[in-house]
Amino acid sequence: MLVRFTKNTPSAPADTLFCERPDGSKTQGAIPRQGILPHDAFHFVVETTLGWRDAFFGQIAAGASHDSLRSLRPGEKLLLPKNSQVLAAAALVECLEATQWAGAPDPAVFAKTLAAACRRRRVPPPDISAEDLARVRLALREFGAAWRPLTPGQSLERTF
Repeated sequence: MLVRFTKNTPSAPADTLFCERPDGSKTQGAIPRQGILPHDAFHFVVETTLGWRDAFFGQIAAGASHDSLRSLRPGEKLLLPKNSQVLAAAALVECLEATQWAGAPDPAVFAKTLAAACRRRRVPPPDISAEDLARVRLALREFGAAWRPLTPGQSLERTF
C-alpha cells in the first residue's frame, strides 16, 4: 500500500495522510502534529519496524477509512479480529510521543510506562525488547530527518 505523508503550512491545523491500496481504493485524512512528527508517522514507523500487520495501517490496508480509525474507541469493532494490536500500537505510540517531550527513559522505565498505557486500554503490553525499542527509535530519527526539511506541500512516500 502506498502511504503519503504531506506537510501542510504551519498555520494549518494538521498535516495530511493519503493511502492507496493495491486494489486502487484510497483513504485520506488529517493527521495531528506531535512535536517533530505527525501522529500517524509514529504509527507507521512503529508498525513497519516491528512488522505489525494488524494495527492502524494494517486496518487501513484491509479497507478501513482513516477517519473511522482516528475516531475509534477501545472496544469498538475493527475490521480484523486482532484488535489488541491496534490498541497496543496506540499505547506504544503514546509512550514514544511522550519521550520526545520528556526525553527517552531507559528501557525498563519505558516498559513500565508502556504497561500502564496498555492497562488503560485493557490489552496486554506487547513484548518489546530493548533492541526492538532501539530499532524503533532509530527509525523515528531517520523518518524525522527526512520529514523536517520538507516545505509545505511536499510529501514523503512510503510503502506498507
